Formats: sequence, C-alpha cells, structure tokens
Amino acid sequence: MTAHENATKPALVNTASGVVAGKVHDGVVSFKGIPYAAEPYGDNRFKPPQPPKPWDGVLEAFEFGPCAPQPPTYSLVDATPLYPWGTDCLSVNVYTPDPGAVRLPVMVWIHAGGYISGSAATARADGSVFAREGVVVVAMNYRLGVDGFLSVPGGIPNAGMQDVVAALRWVRENIAAFGGDPDAVTVFGNSSGSAIIAAIARTVAAEGLIHRAILQSPCPSLVVEAEEGRAVAARVLADLNIDADPRDIPLKELLGRRQRALDVRFRDAARWHPYTYWFSPYMPVVDDSLFTDSALGERIPPSVDLLIGTNRDEARYFLMRNGQFTSGTEQDLLDAQKAYDVPEACRGAAASLYGRLPLGEQLSQTVTNWIWRGPTIELTQLHAKSGGNTYAYEFAWQESPAFDGRYGAAHFLEVPFLFDQLDDPAFAPQVGPGAPVELGRALRDGWIRFATTGDPGWPSYDEENRRVMVFDTSCRVETDPREHHRAAWDTRSAVPAP
Repeated sequence: MTAHENATKPALVNTASGVVAGKVHDGVVSFKGIPYAAEPYGDNRFKPPQPPKPWDGVLEAFEFGPCAPQPPTYSLVDATPLYPWGTDCLSVNVYTPDPGAVRLPVMVWIHAGGYISGSAATARADGSVFAREGVVVVAMNYRLGVDGFLSVPGGIPNAGMQDVVAALRWVRENIAAFGGDPDAVTVFGNSSGSAIIAAIARTVAAEGLIHRAILQSPCPSLVVEAEEGRAVAARVLADLNIDADPRDIPLKELLGRRQRALDVRFRDAARWHPYTYWFSPYMPVVDDSLFTDSALGERIPPSVDLLIGTNRDEARYFLMRNGQFTSGTEQDLLDAQKAYDVPEACRGAAASLYGRLPLGEQLSQTVTNWIWRGPTIELTQLHAKSGGNTYAYEFAWQESPAFDGRYGAAHFLEVPFLFDQLDDPAFAPQVGPGAPVELGRALRDGWIRFATTGDPGWPSYDEENRRVMVFDTSCRVETDPREHHRAAWDTRSAVPAP
C-alpha cells in the first residue's frame, strides 16, 4: 500500500520483533516509538543495549516514545520542556514514502545535545520532509549524560554510542520492510550527533551498517582516552556528591544534581579545566572495541562517502546564551586557549587577526576555530587525502535577529532550515520572520542527492582546490572560504616553512 492509496487505514509492516502499524499523512507513512532495544534501566542499567522484547499482535506506532532521561531543556520562547523523558527510551521513528517500495535510499538522523540532552522523539526531527522526496528516514534516541557518556565504575564506556550501533543494526535488519535499501544507508547528524558518527564510523562501516556520512558541525577532537575517561567520571561523580554506586541515587535526583552542577560549578574554568571550554564533561571515550583510535585520520574510512561542514559563527550559540559574548574577559580568552592547548604561534596569529575585536568576539573566534572549524577542516582534508569521496560546505547565513542581530550563523542554525521547521515557535527567535525557505530547500536537495548518488551537486574537496559550497542567501562554491583564519588554528599556516 502506498501512502496515497489509503490515508485513513494504518499501514502494517513486519519487523523482526513483531508487526507495527503506522499512520499515513500527506504522502508519508510514519512509524513512531518502535523499540530497537530493551529498556536500559533497572537490571540493564550501565550495560550494553539488550535486544527488544518481541510482541504479539500489532504495535500501534502512532506516538513518539519517551526521550532519554535528561534535565529539562527549554526553548528561547517559553518554559515548556522540549524533551519529556522516560526510562523505556531506546526507540526509533521511521518515515517512508511507501513501505511497499524497493531499495529507496535511507537517511539515519542522530540528534544533537552535547551528549546530555536532545531527542528524536519530537516534531523537530520529523523526517517527513525528506520522505516526500523519496527517502526513508530513521531517527533514534540513545542514552545521555551519566548513563550514556560517562565511564561509571562497574559499567561500560560509550553506552550511548553502543545504543546508536544497536539502532543501526536494527536498520540493517528491518529497513527493507519499510521500503529502504540496507545497502544505501547515510547517517547524518549535527554537533554531538555528528561527532558520534565520526567516532564510530570505522567500526560500523566495517560491519556494513553505513555507506555515507553527513557531518554537520562535528566536534571530533572533543574525545578522551580511556584512562582520562575514568578520571573525568570520578570528577563528575564527586561533583554530583556521589560517593557510592550511582544506581543508588533516584534518577530524578541524579538529573537534578547534574543540572545544578552543569549550570554553576562546571562554568568555573579554574575548577573544571579544560572541560569548561569543551562545554561538557560527557563525550566519547577511546575503548577497545567501538572507538579504538582518537586520531582524526583513523575516523572516517575512505570507503564511506563524506559530506562535512560547519557554521560560520558556531560559538555564538553558547557564548550568547551564557553572556560571555558581551562580558568576556582577557582571563576567559586565556582559559579557552589553555583548554585547547593553543600553540604560541597560533596565539600570535589570532592576536593579529582578531586583536582589535571586542573580547567576546575574540573568544568566539577562538572557540569556533578550535572546537569546530579547525578539526573539521583537518578531518575533511584527511578523508580526501586517503582517497575518500569528500564534499565540504559552510553554512554562512548571518541574518538571524536573535540577540539584537548578533547571533550570526551560529551553531545548530542550519537544522530548522534543513528540516523545514522555520515556522516552529521554538526556532522563531533564531530564524525570525521571513527566513528564506529556499535556503532550506538547497540544503535538503544537496543532502538528498548525496544520500542517493554520493554527489551533492558541487565539486568534491581536495587539498589543492579546497572547494566548499557556501550556503547563504545566495549559495555559491568558494575556494577555502575561511583561509584567512587558518593561521589561528593551524601551526603549518601560522609559521612560515623554512
């Protein structure tokens, strides 16, 4: 049954765990809250994801499942929590133009949130806009914070990333029943979602789970080695006043402690160096099976086609919200440079490039260069050098009205354009009235074309030409559009060759 044949009769699909029923709306069949793993709490807490329990009869997949447990997250509009949570949170949502189709391209969305918040269980990750263009979209939840990205004693590292792998295995096993091609899977994500992709790509590609990857504003260098991961976990648990097994702390109390610690103590750079300017103590940890090598050159294998980029003013998203963009000090700048271990040559180059700007903007450029722009460009270059099919972009639309028009092309701003959510009240302060819908269409066209063919529609990236698609009011291909910033993060550019 196609999505147009019967807009009222539920669509039925057989999965490995049982039959699911989806809703048909506007040419798309959606299946929400399908379990891809068992509830990861109770006896399963701090363990690898366990198989979902099969069900008899028909599971009505009409409503989102709960988000992963997390402290309340609010939009800039009101005090309504964006992500209501529950413990039975490991589910996927599937959007398909036709469950009876054969071998449609598949796009799997991994949400952002700094490893501590976010969800796929929201209309803001609605894949319908892609499905109407002939793509099957899957969006997943995964464990967050202490349960997902902390090396808790007696637990496992990278539980949240193991959840993502379990969801990708579910896609491999089940997506053909929804009309998708298990041999044409593109993973895409923003921020921590794309950093997860960068961490697990080599492992999951070897298993045949992914074939292409779209990394939007990844932070691939914000990872820790195993020993440091255990040390960070000890610091976090101490800061949360947990001197015993965290399983003994009621979950709501644990989330409350986590929120208070992140809101107040974590912003003290003297106390939490270097992680204050990493913006989270939760992150991928190098282990012996899933994420085995932190070197950027060992992340995305050349067998995986790569589309990757950043936003022009990434750090403003964070520094506007915490006030540092307008109140930043010399000490803040020094703390950030220390956190990123910025070489003296790059500090000198940054002083020449940004020294006349207000301190908040100097801080913003430093954070943008060292968390996002520099590591992302390096990852792009390494993938191209290895022989991979590589494409680069920059999101440069700077007409947001947020924060008196100073928001610029901040972190995450491309997402409401990409998902055609410009009318969502939660995004209204960032995009404003009259945001160009054609910019979102250009993004989606490139993403869908890449997922379908491996070519987004502009020249590939190589070290000689460094061609980058710039998404703006007028989209265009430029050669290394941030070249003049390189000396601030690349010692090879900051120090002339002898």
